[in-house]
Amino acid sequence: MAAKRRERLPRYIPQWIKQRVEVNVYELYNFVEQAGASLTPDARVLDAGAGQGRFRPEFAHTRYVGVDLAIGDVTWDYSGLDAICDLTRLPFAQNTFDAVICIQVLEHVSEPLQVLQEASRVLKPGGRLFLSAPQSWHQHQKPHDYYRYTSFGMRYLVERAGLEIESIRPMGGYFWFLSFQLQNVNYWLFPRGMRGRCWTWPLRLLFGVLFQLIIPLLLFYLDPLDRIKDETFGHMCIAVKPGYDV
Repeated sequence: MAAKRRERLPRYIPQWIKQRVEVNVYELYNFVEQAGASLTPDARVLDAGAGQGRFRPEFAHTRYVGVDLAIGDVTWDYSGLDAICDLTRLPFAQNTFDAVICIQVLEHVSEPLQVLQEASRVLKPGGRLFLSAPQSWHQHQKPHDYYRYTSFGMRYLVERAGLEIESIRPMGGYFWFLSFQLQNVNYWLFPRGMRGRCWTWPLRLLFGVLFQLIIPLLLFYLDPLDRIKDETFGHMCIAVKPGYDV
């Protein structure tokens, strides 16, 4: 089950708490699982920027193809990829796939419009793009980290690529975003070289319980108060290639 791969909190923490604390992780997996559930067993699916292929299980019932340039994280195992390639030059014919997923990848490509144009090219008419990208996030997979996306920027690029937007929605609002930021407090207060020092353990435990459990749980329930949701850690988009239904 996907939940086993997404967990960061200890196993003894109840699942309902994890779903409310690690909302950034669960929101993405739920989005991908819904994408997988919408596809038939004969559907061809391209995971553009698959990394280690963490979403492959959600598409086990389809004809899944995972590709990546394999430069994002030197610690990852890219051996399970179906192809190593540049997303701006996909090695597939046009109208090949029923769906393309591109999850938290667009910030890592220097030419995002070209990537989306390639996704559009290889999609069959009526095929769907399932896309997510961050709006507010720390620098990661450096130096391959180039952009952040508002809903308007995402819409602009997707439509420029020739796709029609079905939906764009934020991954929570201000309170979920604040929760995500607070959960990193131990990371910033106690860098890797300090974590083994005995005097840090009581503080790390205290801050962990407070900022990684209690306050995030409270903030989860406060998020509906933010009806605008302009401050979010990212957006999820579904777009369709114009043409006949597949």
